[in-house]
Amino acid sequence: MAAAPIHLDVEDVSLTGPQLDCGVQNDLWEQPGAVDPSAGQRSVARLLDAGRALHFDDDVVVSEPGYRQAYVQLRGDFTVQLGSGMSVKDDGPDHKLVEGKLGVTIPHMCFPDPLPMLGVKKGKFSEEANPVMEFSLQNDGWHFIKLDH
Repeated sequence: MAAAPIHLDVEDVSLTGPQLDCGVQNDLWEQPGAVDPSAGQRSVARLLDAGRALHFDDDVVVSEPGYRQAYVQLRGDFTVQLGSGMSVKDDGPDHKLVEGKLGVTIPHMCFPDPLPMLGVKKGKFSEEANPVMEFSLQNDGWHFIKLDH
């Protein structure tokens, strides 16, 4: 999968505290407002043009009940890396479903490592779920088709 970019459409990736700070310092998004996370409030950092140029698609969610880390939505073509510990299931003779960790490469100094993509659990993005990818067997081998939600 790392050989060619794949199209991601409104997928979420998690961000660390240092990545959030770096994004503010590099004008990717605004400084988030002060919020007490223990009060169960949602806090966002408004996305700026430089962040949109990297294909971030919506404001960064800095804190939200039910999430341990900040996250942001992506839309565009990205290089991705498969993590270890993949689970592969046959889905017919020419299709496979692969579940496991997936990292998205963002070409910016704030993101030296691929950003972990959130999976979907019960119809909602979740830090507890791994992405599920669909592959199809074609004449020249297995090809990524889409993320399965």
